Amino acid sequence: MALKFQLNLQSVTAQWLICSLLAVTAIFAYQAKPWLAFALLPEPMTQSQLKQANDFEAKHPEAAQLIHAYLGIRALMAEENVLLEQHAAWDDQDRDDGWADATEYLLAHLAVTTTNNELRILDSECRNTLCQVKLMAPTPLTKEFTAKILDYAKVLKAGELEYADLETLQGAVLLKLKANKRYKFDDATTADLWPAEREQWEQELKTWYTK
Repeated sequence: MALKFQLNLQSVTAQWLICSLLAVTAIFAYQAKPWLAFALLPEPMTQSQLKQANDFEAKHPEAAQLIHAYLGIRALMAEENVLLEQHAAWDDQDRDDGWADATEYLLAHLAVTTTNNELRILDSECRNTLCQVKLMAPTPLTKEFTAKILDYAKVLKAGELEYADLETLQGAVLLKLKANKRYKFDDATTADLWPAEREQWEQELKTWYTK
């Protein structure tokens, strides 16, 4: 038990030392090549690492604005990723009306033109980045009919709708698709994730990354 505790302690200590080393390296890399600091800076920072960064900013005030811009953007990106995970499932997605209406029309049109009207859509629905198409199908599903569905899915891929899954139902199949589009949040969430200062931060970082 004592040995196990010692090993765990050593592991934690090693991780802390690595994080500290990265933080110090990031701070001093700024002097050689500014963008290296932002690539190496660990997040979240410990109190010790934060103090080192603050001390460095005090000595090099010109770096403060860039470090704040980097951390600000990373914080917003992390917040967006959390929200995307919460809306990854079908039942958790709202409808992006404009995109969904247009895509549902496209699904119906291509079902006719791609397969010479051999696929019959019973129902289709799109939400924000996901679509589901219910197609009439034989039970059990034959290889020939499966091939037609896959041909349909290949054409949809050109319209930036990726095949996700095919669920077999009684007398039908449910084709599940994922769109290659950015998730559209409501206005309030969008304003939180893309505040006015974010554009300024991104421009500041682009300027420094090209140095």
